[in-house]
Amino acid sequence: MSDRKRDKLVWSMWYAWYPVLPVDDSVHCLEIVYRREGPTGRWEYRSFRPYHERQRALITRPLCP
Repeated sequence: MSDRKRDKLVWSMWYAWYPVLPVDDSVHCLEIVYRREGPTGRWEYRSFRPYHERQRALITRPLCP
């Protein structure tokens, strides 16, 4: 496997300085997420947070009108 193809499969840590929507979680901004280049050339994001941490984040998120 070439290095370029391997790089597309590996998730790398990235600081989300703008809002991103991970495939396994809700919107993240100003937090650490993981990203890799998808098959279409666009970035894919994941948080890899456990289920209970995702639920706690949803509960503590303030409601905005």
